[in-house]
Amino acid sequence: MTFRSFSLPAIALAALCATACGEDEPRGTEGQLGTLRFEYSTADACAGCSLEREVLAGALLDIDVHGVHPRTAFEVRSTAPGVAEFALTSRCRFIGHQGCRDGISVIAKSAGDADLEVYDDWTGTVFDRITVKVRDAASLDTVVRATRGGATRDVAPELDGVFQIAVDSEVEILATAHSASGATLIATSAAIQGAYADPRVVGPSARFGRAPSEYARAMRPGTTTVALLGGGARHELVFNVVE
Repeated sequence: MTFRSFSLPAIALAALCATACGEDEPRGTEGQLGTLRFEYSTADACAGCSLEREVLAGALLDIDVHGVHPRTAFEVRSTAPGVAEFALTSRCRFIGHQGCRDGISVIAKSAGDADLEVYDDWTGTVFDRITVKVRDAASLDTVVRATRGGATRDVAPELDGVFQIAVDSEVEILATAHSASGATLIATSAAIQGAYADPRVVGPSARFGRAPSEYARAMRPGTTTVALLGGGARHELVFNVVE
């Protein structure tokens, strides 16, 4: 028989001690039951962001949960799996590592609200819950940067709206998604994809970097389009590649 050493009171005590035992101000957004705190923890996309922020449909994110005793076993579930799914993920570098802890991965699937519930699988006790807000994009804004010969520059469109870049340039298209209310949505590259009209002129690059960005390469002279698609929105850019 397996016995659990900690239960809801132990978790609540751990959360209370974080504020009353001389430690720094607690991190994250307080859960609905006031027991735990949560924050988004995806590098580049949104590290340390409040769960009050809205998320772009299609994004893959991580959540850190604060206030759980290291020896307390817990599970997670979604009240609306069609909107967002949650799963425990290990943050351990190796077994026994001092900083070893569990995090929570998020798959934002469609617009709506889903409660993340942290609970004891043995007793069914819900330790805390918090709402994850998933939204479609009403618009996508972009910034274009080109790198050639080791030099990187922001590229502004010409008066006709066309971006002129040189052959062999590495192109980064950084996208920002906005909801219908105008709020900036948390997004990752999983949520925003590029569509290339003629990859012989401008095609996808194997380069990786910050999210959410689309990386491309100017292959040969010509004019073509690259469209960014995400959360139901489409933003098309026209490129003229020159020698």
